[in-house]
Amino acid sequence: MALKFCPKRKFLPHWAEPFRWRFCGLSADSDAGERGRYGEWVACRYLVKQGYLPLVSNWRNPADRRDEIDLICKDREVLVFVEVRARRATSLVSGYDSLSPRKRKVLLKVCKAYLNQRKQRPDHFRFDVVEVDLQVDGKAKTEVFHHENIALFPPRYH
Repeated sequence: MALKFCPKRKFLPHWAEPFRWRFCGLSADSDAGERGRYGEWVACRYLVKQGYLPLVSNWRNPADRRDEIDLICKDREVLVFVEVRARRATSLVSGYDSLSPRKRKVLLKVCKAYLNQRKQRPDHFRFDVVEVDLQVDGKAKTEVFHHENIALFPPRYH
């Protein structure tokens, strides 16, 4: 039986976390920030396997640095804004249902800011939610649910 060596979280910088996640998974004593970064990492890997091309991660609105979109990808000719919701599998509300009207308003604002910043506006764009269900015990596999083309943009905006 081979033993796996997994370094403790406090000794690794943030850039080294994906190496630990790949070989050891998410630690049971992880904080909310690490769970969020892990969820984004899992979602990005999932989208790449589905044929998406990641362009930007954690893009912030220059006008209001609090506003952020988790991933911006290309799916063939379509620009895709992706919100990642990483939650414990035992949570009462799903990641998709956890998007409040206030959060949707903020996401619309940051997506518009990104589109207005570009020199040439894409013909097609959409908003997706990737829900990552984190397992509590760490032994079961993390589940990913991809909700495509969520109604976020008003019809006149396209």
